[in-house]
Amino acid sequence: MALSAGVNGIYLSRASLDVAFDDSGRQINPLTVRLTGNVAGVMKLFNRCGWQAEPESGASLPHQYSLMAGQGVPGKGD
Repeated sequence: MALSAGVNGIYLSRASLDVAFDDSGRQINPLTVRLTGNVAGVMKLFNRCGWQAEPESGASLPHQYSLMAGQGVPGKGD
């Protein structure tokens, strides 16, 4: 899929969801996503919701980030 830096988007695959969460919905691994558009704005939103978003260094795909639920957020990996 061709991504446009001018379009706000959060892209992830089912395979990424499957390895990031266990059967009870608890996060066990970082969730790999691709972010486009106003990335700074969506990262602020993630932070407000208790998520940490980090760019993946050396990622094979552009705009790739790892998301981890913050500690102490109910239902988000605590």
